[in-house]
Amino acid sequence: MKKFIVLLLASCLLLLVACGGGADSEPSTNGRPRNVAGNHSFIYNGTAITMGADPTPVRAALGEPRNEMREPNCAIEGEDVLYTYPGIILTFTYPADGGAPFITGLRLLDDSVATPEGLTIGSYTADITQIYGVASREDNNFFYFDKGQSSLEISVNSDGEVNQVIYQYLFLG
Repeated sequence: MKKFIVLLLASCLLLLVACGGGADSEPSTNGRPRNVAGNHSFIYNGTAITMGADPTPVRAALGEPRNEMREPNCAIEGEDVLYTYPGIILTFTYPADGGAPFITGLRLLDDSVATPEGLTIGSYTADITQIYGVASREDNNFFYFDKGQSSLEISVNSDGEVNQVIYQYLFLG
């Protein structure tokens, strides 16, 4: 039960990041990805997961998730489905108009997985700058690395330890 509550809280945090407001979360006119090739990708169990891409081959390659949660998307009319796999939560968005679904988020849950560049939960601020260089922008303890129509969002706690790694599709207007 404790593990379920932790996963539920992690899912809620992912929703808060996705619906955080501000210039980076303005709804798109059509809610569809425009430049998948230039977006961030994550490799999980040998499967490439690219923000904005078609989730069908990813879902087929990863198999059944440990948990599935549905909720409304706050940027477009549609539904988000959050799939929990060991070490990650994946978010796929299904537009209400019946348009093609796409991958809109990925969150690392623990240090059992790492970014393709080697960053994990528990790494330090110095590791972030060594691996990724200068952030596109910083806000308090968050570092944002924008690429194409996506962002890699990394937060650190007061001790400078990475406590959150999120890949996010950016809904641009």
